[in-house]
Amino acid sequence: MKAFTLTLLRHGDIAARGRLIGRTELPLTRQGERQMTSSWQRIAAIPVQSIACSPKLRCRPFAVEQSLERGVPLKVDPRFAECDFGDWEGEPTDQLAAEHPDWYNEMVAGRLTPPGGESFAAFRDRVLAGFADWIAESRGSHRVLVTHGGVISVLLADLLGTSFAVARLMTVQRGGFAQLSLLEGHPAYLVRLELPDA
Repeated sequence: MKAFTLTLLRHGDIAARGRLIGRTELPLTRQGERQMTSSWQRIAAIPVQSIACSPKLRCRPFAVEQSLERGVPLKVDPRFAECDFGDWEGEPTDQLAAEHPDWYNEMVAGRLTPPGGESFAAFRDRVLAGFADWIAESRGSHRVLVTHGGVISVLLADLLGTSFAVARLMTVQRGGFAQLSLLEGHPAYLVRLELPDA
């Protein structure tokens, strides 16, 4: 397998207002659309040969548009959706922190699961399974995944051989992207970490 570039593009701004958003369907705001368009112009400086995306409204329409404009294959995979936060979905994050101190780290450590939601282990397993399938079936020297912050952190941790806690420090802001160089049998290299322009 030849080396290829992988770009992990996080969806742009949504009207979340400090709430925990996983499975809720929210479209991009106008600012979010501008962020995605601006980032794509930088991403597409290296011609894109394959695209995959989460089925959520904040990811799929943009990915479909880019796929159709460029005649590039697109895979829409529910395994690239954000974590299912169950009963916590839509909760203000400051309220959640007051009720469950250190909830995020506790969840990642496997000591806390959102009521009615998925465990972090289940989330991680489905993301990595979806990624492995897509990479095995996709082709080209530049592949782009349009997805969510949690999904990107899971993939960065796995590809760079580090912990999820360390991967989260490499925050990809909404509308921004991370770019890696991959070659089977070798460590991945993080080559770019970009903020959104807008």
